[in-house]
Amino acid sequence: MTRFPRPGCWFRFTPTDWNFIRDTLALTERGKEGFKAMMDDPDAVPIILDNDKLFDAVVVSRKAALLSPELFFFIVVRHSLKEFGIKDFAVADYMAVVCADFGCTPTKGPNEINHSVDSMYSVDYLEAIESASRHHKFFLHVQCANQFLVLTCLYPDFLHRRAERRGAPDVDYYEQVVVSHLDAARKHILAEEFALEETFEKVAGCFPPARRAMNHTVREYLSLGQ
Repeated sequence: MTRFPRPGCWFRFTPTDWNFIRDTLALTERGKEGFKAMMDDPDAVPIILDNDKLFDAVVVSRKAALLSPELFFFIVVRHSLKEFGIKDFAVADYMAVVCADFGCTPTKGPNEINHSVDSMYSVDYLEAIESASRHHKFFLHVQCANQFLVLTCLYPDFLHRRAERRGAPDVDYYEQVVVSHLDAARKHILAEEFALEETFEKVAGCFPPARRAMNHTVREYLSLGQ
């Protein structure tokens, strides 16, 4: 079953994540007490997570080893998108959870990435969408969009090399795959049921610049085994 991002990526943060945020932003005992009080206010959480000191600590100072994928990717995605003028919190929230679910883990490398590309957009996969029930089509559209969101955002150089070696489609093509499948999912009746209609529209609408923002950050700061 496809796992859908829940609004508020921080619902998945671990106690270690929250301790890291507190220790990074609150440098005194008084500050730590104030931080604890702010955590009881859900409206304060997005403001706390927008602090650029978190990006510096996670990426520049490389203190991410013990953090959950959700916190790591939220900080990276949110910072990257803001740098390119994409300030909608819901877009960063969705993309961060998708990257955490499908992105880089110790068990994933170029071979698995290559298998994902070959298997996810083969003729068999397209036929699966065409022959699926109306209900199942929705999940296939979301699954396809999410996997190619990760590939285009986190592994652009891999896709470039694959295109050069094999004459396969390049990043721009797969970028449009993401947009088209998000749009198809948005129009499905289940998008409203899952309260994702607006989110799909927002992510699809700004995905090309969002993808470029993530590519910039990956090349400048991250090493994902490409």
